[in-house]
Amino acid sequence: MSDLRSSLPVKVAAAFLTVVLSLVAILSSIAFVVAYNEGYYEEAPSPLTYADTEAAKGTAEALCHNALWDVDYDVSDYGQISLTITNSEGEVVLQQGDPSWRDAVFSMDLHLSGNITEARNLPEGEYQAVLTVGGFQEGKGRNPFYEIALLFDTVYPIRTLLMPTAIITILLSMVGIVFLCCAAGHKKGAEGIVPNVQDRIPLDLYLCGDAVLVSFLFMIWDSLSYSLDPLLRLFFYCLSFLPAGFMVLALLMTLSTRLKLGRFWENTVCWRILRFARRLVRALFRGLVEFFHLLPMTWRAAGLTAAVLVLQSFLFYWANWDMFMMVLMLAMDFFLLVWAVYLSWSLQRLKKAGQALAEGQLDAKVDTRMMLWDFKRHGENLNAIGEGMNRAVDQRMRSERLKTELITNVSHDIKTPLTSIVNYVDLLKKEELPQTAAEYVAVLDRQSRRLKKLTEDLVEASKASTGNMKVELQPIVVNEIIHQAIGDYDQRLTAGKLETIVSTYQGNVSAMADGRLLWRVLDNLLSNVCKYAMAGSRVYIDLSEKEGHVLLSMKNVSRDPLNISADELMERFVRGDASRHTEGSGLGLNIAKSLMELMGGTFAISVDGDLFKAELTLKGVRDAERSGKLIGDSLQL
Repeated sequence: MSDLRSSLPVKVAAAFLTVVLSLVAILSSIAFVVAYNEGYYEEAPSPLTYADTEAAKGTAEALCHNALWDVDYDVSDYGQISLTITNSEGEVVLQQGDPSWRDAVFSMDLHLSGNITEARNLPEGEYQAVLTVGGFQEGKGRNPFYEIALLFDTVYPIRTLLMPTAIITILLSMVGIVFLCCAAGHKKGAEGIVPNVQDRIPLDLYLCGDAVLVSFLFMIWDSLSYSLDPLLRLFFYCLSFLPAGFMVLALLMTLSTRLKLGRFWENTVCWRILRFARRLVRALFRGLVEFFHLLPMTWRAAGLTAAVLVLQSFLFYWANWDMFMMVLMLAMDFFLLVWAVYLSWSLQRLKKAGQALAEGQLDAKVDTRMMLWDFKRHGENLNAIGEGMNRAVDQRMRSERLKTELITNVSHDIKTPLTSIVNYVDLLKKEELPQTAAEYVAVLDRQSRRLKKLTEDLVEASKASTGNMKVELQPIVVNEIIHQAIGDYDQRLTAGKLETIVSTYQGNVSAMADGRLLWRVLDNLLSNVCKYAMAGSRVYIDLSEKEGHVLLSMKNVSRDPLNISADELMERFVRGDASRHTEGSGLGLNIAKSLMELMGGTFAISVDGDLFKAELTLKGVRDAERSGKLIGDSLQL
């Protein structure tokens, strides 16, 4: 079924068969209805002729009445037709045509009265009319019985086949239509529903085009229905039905495709116009709202209230209120307007105080002397919030200052005895000691240097976080710093079986940075790579320049699962391995972030599974020159 739905020849053949079967179904159905109404299925003692049909009897009766009403009307003008009307005594009162024509005879009783008797100069009473039809050799195009006889001669012999033919062709046509609707949108070599050219036409335009074509066909049918021979007219109708049938099938198939694709109404001109109108109305409304917001709150409240009240005044005036009621209403409206202005004034003052607090002006106060009820309480709450925030900020700053001073002082106090320990350990290493003592000295040397590195990191972290560090910004070729740092770590990277891949897509890239601090940042990142990267993996370092900024990213795969978020890794004393099997203080990333911020850049990390990525951003040289921050060859902070 899937192959058949996607086969273009099968769909074309199905469409052609469906149109032909539909034409046969329509013709057989119409013929069956005509045959049933005309009495073709009634049993008669003798074979039926076209004269026995209801259409022939009705036509004969109409000709008789026309001849009686119109004195200039002659039935013989329509071919071999004669009319004889006799009174109750058998006398002929009207004779038209040759009564010897006897191919078909119609007899009927008439009752003449009123205008008919005056027009024909006949007395009122009962009359007998006999209408005879001789043949259709002359003037057959005008003979009203010609088409009736032709229809009878065509349909009557096949009357028993009409109903089965209609039922079978209708069912087959429905099968074809269902198949084509199911196959609509399927294309060979493509999955899903694929719209074709007609499916992309806006639906309302498509329907209008079909309506125009149908109207054009009806106009042609109407103009040729009386000028052609009946058989030729039927042939023309059947011939013109073919394009009409294909047009209807195309409409059903495109509707099926649009329904399968969903949201078919969006592909219409009306929808686009409505969407444009909605956007236009929304834009106008937003414009009015923005303009309204530009006005002070007091004027906004006053304007809205005044507009409502003016409208109310007009409404009451049109309601024929008397003058006293109008004056009373105006006084009440004026009081309402004053009250609205007062409320707006109170809200405006509260708004300004809240905005000042949001901007960090914690000393901002609200004057609540002229406020009432909830407005006054809200103003007092805002004042209390400012005071509470002041106390909290002071306490937080004092705590941070004490913490920084404690770290700095303790680090300095530890640094002096630690230096002596390191020096004496170096002296012991030069002496010839027993093997056990040498191993102890090696442990002391390793741990003392680790403690010294921790102390240096603490001091550096303290200086970086407080900004107590000299920064000299100058144009630096970042490529050189990167290769220098990689060269320094070449042995450690080789020992860890790590391959470093540096990608500089734009050649040498210069940035405004402090070379010493930038090297320290890269040193921390490469140190983490050597400690935590998976052996046998690659380390990717990408350098590029975009929109006046230099972008540097470093990516590696972690040896241990990174079951910690990027934000936690940026905190102090947090390490990638929770078990702390590796050396390190957990300060490297925090120090790197602080140093990058001191240089006016940014530092961010991201974790995706076992992938660790650090992203650094520095201001480019050209962008710094444009912003006026580059003075001479360097910039002192």
